[in-house]
Amino acid sequence: MNLETIEPAIDCDEETVKEILNSNIDLREYSANVEKSLSELENNTIAGYIKEADNISELHLQITDSDKILERLEGMLCAFQADLSNICQEILSLQELSASLNIRLKNKQAIRNQMSEFIDDIIIPESVIKHIVDTPVCEKEFLEQLIILDHKIAFVKEQSFREAKACVDVMEILNNLKSKAIIKIPTHERDIAREIQNEYIDTMSKIYFSYFKEFIHKSTKMMYEDLPDKDDLMGNDDSHKANKISIFNLKSNVVKHRPNIFSLGDRESLLTIELESPLIVVHAATKNDMKYPLENVFREIQYAFFDHACREYLFMNEFFMVNSKTSHDLFYTIFGKTLDLLYKNIDSLFSQSYDAIALFVCLHIIYRYRILSLKRNVIVLSHYWERVVKTIWPQFEQVFLMHIESIKFCDLIKIATIDMRPHYITRRFAEFSAAIVTINDTFPDVRVTNLLSILQNEVMNLILRMSTKFCKPKEQYVFIINNYDTILGVLLERKKDGSNEAETMREQLNKKIMDFIEEMLYPHFGAMISFVKESEVLTEKNDTESLKRLEPRVGDLIQNFNNNWRRSLEQVSKDIMASFTNFRNGNNIQQIALTQLVQYYHKFQKIVSQPPFSNNPLRSELINIHQLMVEVKKYKTNF
Repeated sequence: MNLETIEPAIDCDEETVKEILNSNIDLREYSANVEKSLSELENNTIAGYIKEADNISELHLQITDSDKILERLEGMLCAFQADLSNICQEILSLQELSASLNIRLKNKQAIRNQMSEFIDDIIIPESVIKHIVDTPVCEKEFLEQLIILDHKIAFVKEQSFREAKACVDVMEILNNLKSKAIIKIPTHERDIAREIQNEYIDTMSKIYFSYFKEFIHKSTKMMYEDLPDKDDLMGNDDSHKANKISIFNLKSNVVKHRPNIFSLGDRESLLTIELESPLIVVHAATKNDMKYPLENVFREIQYAFFDHACREYLFMNEFFMVNSKTSHDLFYTIFGKTLDLLYKNIDSLFSQSYDAIALFVCLHIIYRYRILSLKRNVIVLSHYWERVVKTIWPQFEQVFLMHIESIKFCDLIKIATIDMRPHYITRRFAEFSAAIVTINDTFPDVRVTNLLSILQNEVMNLILRMSTKFCKPKEQYVFIINNYDTILGVLLERKKDGSNEAETMREQLNKKIMDFIEEMLYPHFGAMISFVKESEVLTEKNDTESLKRLEPRVGDLIQNFNNNWRRSLEQVSKDIMASFTNFRNGNNIQQIALTQLVQYYHKFQKIVSQPPFSNNPLRSELINIHQLMVEVKKYKTNF
């Protein structure tokens, strides 16, 4: 026991203790009495408990049974409670399911209403088909069913944009009914059909005229302002352009945008990948201040007309069901004003155009559109294409002839200092001729080939005239070869399989190379070369006496060759390589020269081995030709 458990008992019996203390009773005696009482009480209690032991045991059994009953009752109540909880959950689920079913019901009712309307609008009643096919157009029933048909066609078109798959099933039937109704109009109501046709022609004529008037106006504004003029010719320099540009002209920077009028550049794409490319968005190009050359603007306008004209012609034939002559008349009635507008535009574009390549590209654009229109079975455009060609060709021919004249009458005094490198006129001609050959390859034109041949001859003559500015024949040959090689290189680069122009230039180049080689070999091996040539001529004539007169020269030729051939070979090689800035070209000519020397020496050996030279004692001192060839191979460069 501790103080905390004793203290409450003391507090409770405080009054009893006070009474005991106040009564003067002996505490020991009092304690003994209390202890005795407690002992008796304990004995009595035990005796009573023993006496009631059976009852207590029975009570214990009863309590145990009651406890089990209560335990089972508790289990039943817990199970009931769980069942009630499940029932509540099921009630909540049923409420949610009921709400969901209610929403689905409302959605299905809404869809049912929409579907009913959709089906009513899209389905084609048998009465509509019957009246459209069989009922005369003057009957009221036909007009009523025509209104229904029009409503259904409009509805199906609207739903087609929403990708309704059901529209595919009825579209063909609706189109057939529409065609049937249209056919009845010209068949039974010719006045109405004629009125519709006239109204259509008048409306479309105004639409196309207004559209192309605005389109042409905006498109021509996109052209470069600085266009080539009559002074931009192949034989002229560019000094006149520089004089025209004032240092105070703020717009002089437009010159840098001007394409090279002597080269094709990327303009060939207009005839291939860009021939049917989408039109330029004019307002966007104008906003960004974008500019285009003449041929691009021309293609824009012509493709816009070509595409609209083809579509209109095919639609008109199908809609009005006319024959070819009538369709031709209808087409020109609709596009008459537009064509006049286009003709004026073409005249204004090309009357002052001096870019021959641009003109030629425009011609071939028309050639290709003419082929495409025939493929689309729109033969009505043939007259238009012919007239456009007849407008462009004279200007192209005139500009081409102006280039020829500028080369033919080129004043060498006005030409800047000439060096042995390719002249700028040569580079112009090379690019120009390559461009013309490339374009002309698809639709060959003999007239163009003849013009180009004349121009090529004049350029070659000019190169020969310019070569006279050099005093030494060697420099003249180098200048000619460099210029010819430039022309041939550009032609072969643009047209891999070659052309007549390239073959002509190759022949002239090879001839000049051989002349140059003779010029380079002669100072060192001239005596031997002259002897070989003279001997060959005399041998062909079978002139033995004259050959005998050449015999005294053989010994000197052999000794001179034996003493100097290595040094001369090295000097010839150095001179040739130093003459050409193009290493590949110089190396090629060097190899040809050394090969030519070997051939001359081989001929010389062959000649002196035959009578009347075969008895010359110095003949045995000739070096072996293989020794010469080994030395020649040392100068061969692989790259």
